[in-house]
Amino acid sequence: MTRCRWLLCALLTSGCVTLTPEGARVSVYNAPVNAPPEKRTLPGGCRLVDSKPPYSTTELEIEGQRDPFRVARNEAGAAGANVLLVVKDMIVSRHDLECPGSSPITDCPPSSGAWYRVMLESYTCTPDALQALSPSNAVTTSP
Repeated sequence: MTRCRWLLCALLTSGCVTLTPEGARVSVYNAPVNAPPEKRTLPGGCRLVDSKPPYSTTELEIEGQRDPFRVARNEAGAAGANVLLVVKDMIVSRHDLECPGSSPITDCPPSSGAWYRVMLESYTCTPDALQALSPSNAVTTSP
């Protein structure tokens, strides 16, 4: 019986990814794909470290978690980056009549909301460049 409990505990916690110390130093910023280039590019003191291939995800997967990009933050931090730029493009809007776009997706179970094409880019930015980044595009994340 103890063996079964241990196995169940291991299965339940295996999906959780903790934030590494390097990942905790990575700030996350959003940029809409259809924004003008000057609103989508980082300041001159930032250097591209890595770019991931685009992937599709739901609004709930992005908005329904406290830190949906923690795996990417860990990878970016391990590569020496301190900024993760999330470029989102909505490819399918919400189709649930009971969940209008003005409502948070977390208030609309069991809807998964809109679908997005997401591109992740990691950068190393100087302290001056970090200060120049727009706080309105920052994503609040908790370690």
